[in-house]
Amino acid sequence: MGLFRRREDRTPDEALPFLSVADAERVRRLAADALGRAGVPVVAFADRLEALDGRVFGLWNLAAVCAETDDRRVWPDLVEGHVARLLQPPPDVATMPVDELLAGTVLRVYSTDTLAEWGAERLAYAVPVAEDLVEALVLDSPHAVSLLTDDEVARAGHDALRAAGRARLLAEPYEHRREALADGAEADVLVGDSMFVASKVLVLDHVLPALHGPRAYPDGVLVALPDRHTLVLHVPDGPSVVPALQGLAGFAAGAFAESAGGVSPSVYWWRDGVLRRVSRRTEDGRTAIEVGPELEAVLSRHAGA
Repeated sequence: MGLFRRREDRTPDEALPFLSVADAERVRRLAADALGRAGVPVVAFADRLEALDGRVFGLWNLAAVCAETDDRRVWPDLVEGHVARLLQPPPDVATMPVDELLAGTVLRVYSTDTLAEWGAERLAYAVPVAEDLVEALVLDSPHAVSLLTDDEVARAGHDALRAAGRARLLAEPYEHRREALADGAEADVLVGDSMFVASKVLVLDHVLPALHGPRAYPDGVLVALPDRHTLVLHVPDGPSVVPALQGLAGFAAGAFAESAGGVSPSVYWWRDGVLRRVSRRTEDGRTAIEVGPELEAVLSRHAGA
């Protein structure tokens, strides 16, 4: 199925909007049953399960895992595995040997809004990469992916962790395909089970040669990363670049709204290692495209050609 085909119209659940009402209710029931069998009776709410001992289990991440799996027959196994991981104690980064910390660290891109929810005051090391995107470090353990805080990064040193995280990010697998975008324009679509596919935007200088071989990009590349499993790239190369940008902006906004692991609803222009945001959602829910003088000149030249 093509990435840009019309998506199925389903009434979304209020608390878990990337699932239908019926699917969200099934996930709640499966999770409550799994926790009950593990000896943790819970009361189900729209966005969480509350145990009698006071523990709270959010449903967002579990619902995201299910939403990304088309085969609903495997949902019970996914839920069982998720609950088993929830009940295991998280790794203690404070006492973890530095070599294990380095081996498990991955670079990851976040929106500034997401980072603020986690407590940006504990993440001063995070590096801005665009107006609303930030590069951070996470520990990818068998049971969870957790953001590293300033204190945890200080144990091994930011430079060492960033180098290790970059190497891990480069090694993350993905599937590459070409898909029609608009008016004859095509896009490179990177997708995969890895939750770090969108983060490949942080290493585009390595990704692009892998896709196209050695070549220059004097007019840059248009980029969309609506969710953590998807990265879409379009190289301006002809008069279709304007409709391509419009189509990519619409896709990014729509895919982000429907995604369980959303990163950004915007399109960015990457050139010479710098990312600039060129589309955004307005307060009334529309998509606005705002190009600066440099990109405007690129678009005009290609449109004129």
